[in-house]
Amino acid sequence: GSSGINAEYGDFPFLHFVYHQFAVQMKLLSLTLLLFGLFNQIFSSDTVVLRFGKDPHSYIKLPSPPFSSAITVCGWVNRLTNHHDFHQYWMSYGVNSSIAEFGISDTGVSYMFGGGMLPSRYRPLTIREFHHICYSWGNSQGTQTGILYYDGEEIGRDETPISRDLITPGNLILGQYLQYDTMESVEKLRYFGGELAGVVIWGIELREEEVKEVYGRGMCAEVTVGIINQFFRWDDILELKRHGTVQEEMIQCNDD
Repeated sequence: GSSGINAEYGDFPFLHFVYHQFAVQMKLLSLTLLLFGLFNQIFSSDTVVLRFGKDPHSYIKLPSPPFSSAITVCGWVNRLTNHHDFHQYWMSYGVNSSIAEFGISDTGVSYMFGGGMLPSRYRPLTIREFHHICYSWGNSQGTQTGILYYDGEEIGRDETPISRDLITPGNLILGQYLQYDTMESVEKLRYFGGELAGVVIWGIELREEEVKEVYGRGMCAEVTVGIINQFFRWDDILELKRHGTVQEEMIQCNDD
């Protein structure tokens, strides 16, 4: 109490003043730290990312899609190495009767029904930066069209044969480039070896404004766009068996 302080400092009022000021400052600091912690809890959150081993043996196998006439795949993708200087495929779908049925790389370059789709507007190749990559395919525009989005912006589109649907069943995997439906057909130099987060697969073709909404909500937000047509969500993927070296990492997202 104050009597104790007066007894301790006696005839030194200046020291009493310094002590009092120090106590006030410490209380203000404690309050500031408390408010900062509450602010972080409100305006920031953690999310789980999966880091794939830098080898052709690390992957996650998903169930074969039950649909064939439309599909959209979106995810946050972080390239970590340049072991293959151009395309590293973070998702691929292989079938027995046709080569290179469907796949998406970390540069945005994609393929459908054996034919590659090159972006009309390339983005700079980055390392250790998450980017949102989406491929949406269907016939909502009167033609069977695949559209590629990078960070919410369309960067390429390509028409596919109007009579051609996805062949089912097949093998849908994350982390490798699967040419056919067996792991023996993995192209060994094009393993992904980076990080993925927030991957969602729909059985519909998403519209441009829907892709922008998914991107705009950020990497930590729950994806509710087209929720009734979501075939597989990130939480589902995190529950699947991991082959090779696939590690969970926690990262913090701060809302701007």
